[in-house]
Amino acid sequence: MTRADTEQLIRDLISENVDGFDGHQLKADARFIDAGMDSLDLATVLLEVQEATGVTFPDGEEEKYDSLTKLLDYIEKAQSE
Repeated sequence: MTRADTEQLIRDLISENVDGFDGHQLKADARFIDAGMDSLDLATVLLEVQEATGVTFPDGEEEKYDSLTKLLDYIEKAQSE
């Protein structure tokens, strides 16, 4: 899966799982919390991303993936190992 494919997947998952939120309007470097998502929204999205990509996210480290860019970077790194 390319980075662009992964980004599209995450944007789709955000749109599907966060009420009233359009993941396609999210700026890549905007922090999820600043864009209007709460911590429960982020946890839900991370679980969905984990299921879709097979990449696991350590518990309690959600702040490391607080933007689309950081999340994509982590996934890319994890998939290359």
